[in-house]
Amino acid sequence: MSESPAALQSLEALQAELAGVWSGALLGASADTESDVRLMGDAGLVRVTEALARVQRRVQVLQARCAAELAARSRTGDETDVAKQHGFASAERLIVEATGGRYTDAARLVSIGEATAHRATFTGEVLPARHPHLAAAFEAGSVSIEVADVIRRFLDHVAPRADREDLREAETLLVERAPSIGVEGTQRLIRQLEAYLDPDGVKPREDELRSARSLKIWQDAAGMINLRGAFDPATGAPIKLAIETLVGAELHAARDARHGFGAGDGDAGEAGASATGGSPAAGMSGSDATAGAAASDATAGATAPDPLFAEDRSIAQMNADALADIARLSLSSPEAPPALRSATVIARVDADALASGRGHATIDGVDQPVSIQTARELAMSAGISPLFMADGCEKVQLGRSLRLFNSAQRAVLIARDGGCAWPGCPRPPSHTQAHHIDWWTRDRGPTDLDNGIMLCAHHHHRVHGDGWKILIREGRSWFVPPPHLDPDQRPRPGNTAPDHLAREHLAVRRRARNAGRHASAPALVGSATA
Repeated sequence: MSESPAALQSLEALQAELAGVWSGALLGASADTESDVRLMGDAGLVRVTEALARVQRRVQVLQARCAAELAARSRTGDETDVAKQHGFASAERLIVEATGGRYTDAARLVSIGEATAHRATFTGEVLPARHPHLAAAFEAGSVSIEVADVIRRFLDHVAPRADREDLREAETLLVERAPSIGVEGTQRLIRQLEAYLDPDGVKPREDELRSARSLKIWQDAAGMINLRGAFDPATGAPIKLAIETLVGAELHAARDARHGFGAGDGDAGEAGASATGGSPAAGMSGSDATAGAAASDATAGATAPDPLFAEDRSIAQMNADALADIARLSLSSPEAPPALRSATVIARVDADALASGRGHATIDGVDQPVSIQTARELAMSAGISPLFMADGCEKVQLGRSLRLFNSAQRAVLIARDGGCAWPGCPRPPSHTQAHHIDWWTRDRGPTDLDNGIMLCAHHHHRVHGDGWKILIREGRSWFVPPPHLDPDQRPRPGNTAPDHLAREHLAVRRRARNAGRHASAPALVGSATA
């Protein structure tokens, strides 16, 4: 049997290695691909995946060599052009047909093949590859073709403006680091290297990125408001930081909840129980008393995570909520630009629809109608003005000026709740709105402190959408879940401002001590007289 071509011997060695790894990974007899994979142990499956990647990288080397040669033979400009002989406009088109892949992949094979192949002078002298360190790493299979192309494009781009020795050092560094940091890590390293190799190009590149910044906002057929943007570093940095900070805080809070942090509210529950004779619900009547009596149970498991308050949003949803919170804060901030301070979101709703709860509302500038429930949420949000319309009439009531909690009331509510009162929510006061517990229209609830609570937009929506009931007893909030979430409807203690919690705790203890002293006073007097 004749010996295999030298170019294929390394591939055959890798195939033999793959066969051994595959066989060693099987925990039973081999049948077919799908069955074999299912029979592999965890460690064996990982080893097989790594072996397949080595084979793939070797095949890519052979493909790149063939692609570069096909490209060279397809640029003759005469009848010997290989691509045209086979009916294709270029070598890349021929490769696309052969591989069934994309044109960009074919072009990459050609570029990498040419950049890592030996060169020949007009006299026939053989010269090293244009990027020799990259060529060696690619041939050895230590870098994939994707990483090799990223490095190749960078080196070709910066070569005219960089010192030759510095460029070689950069190539060496990239080739050494690329196997461990992958494509994205290599791109990050390249951006820093480019600044060192071409310091005069930093400002022009920055200007180019800045001129390409954009943000498009449109509404699709489903009624969703879509945003697609690209920002230069200086413009995008505050956007990125603000969103990541808000989302990071919520992720930390969710992690802490899983580990049972934040048990301090349990003390408040016990304090409330002491002050009311054993239950934070003392003094309630009917179903409120039943719900409040169950509240003491909430303190018993304060250190255990409550599944009802588990974070169920994806990162993408949390990013969207964070951006919405930033926009709401900007609309109500006195530090916002003058044009933004005068901007108001207007929700229009028919008065009969608002009263009956049947119908819909519209938001100025947004095509998609919204529900009455959403209109009520907007009506209670800072910086939002609902505009109530009667049939064929002019504006009859501007809800923002008549029904929103004023700044003094908000200050008192913030002093009590500390921010969003929803259990475990870390949102600060600046990201909350004062919400009517008994709704303004549906329940004719007053804009009084006893009927107010601070909620962030996300949890405001949950209260409305899920049917939670909120109780205020002994100066703190209790959240009663709807039956479909908790058949027992066990109240959960809401967030309380730390200073309010400490103050109330001390007040309860002092009242208990004073009551004890007054109760024992006659006995003490009698003892002294005797």
